Amino acid sequence: MSDTVTYPSAEFPAQVGVSLPRPEGWEVLTVAEALVAIGKSLDGAQEFQPNVVVTSRRAIGASLEETAGATVEALQSAPEWEETGQEYRDAFGGAHPSFRIEGAFVHPQAGTLYQAALITVVQRGAYTDVVQAVGTCTASQAFDRLPEIREVLQGVAISE
Repeated sequence: MSDTVTYPSAEFPAQVGVSLPRPEGWEVLTVAEALVAIGKSLDGAQEFQPNVVVTSRRAIGASLEETAGATVEALQSAPEWEETGQEYRDAFGGAHPSFRIEGAFVHPQAGTLYQAALITVVQRGAYTDVVQAVGTCTASQAFDRLPEIREVLQGVAISE
């Protein structure tokens, strides 16, 4: 055997690094497939835990517009989806154009959930990392928790 290929390497770059601010009273969560995740600490109450989860998937040649369109389509298929807004903006530390969408839908076990999502794409050699930060709370928690969730989303930063 004359050669090897390695991950990470120039041919197969590692995924981007991600950091996010953690508000006081929020804890680190372990979530499968998440790069990072936090949730509002609960005082033993049996209620939905407001959270922010950042995931990334690897694609080839995905554009922000294609990714945004797929996200909108997926959310519109959620039961009783009601969008409250969407826009393109600079986020993720100001270095990456991104897409933001917010709205509510009905979850069969949790009831009406409000989600705020922020998405960007980062070119890494032949690959594209699609980074998605999603904050979730129940509709009844939105008045108190949505400002915190939005602040966390605005503070998500990517390191390459």
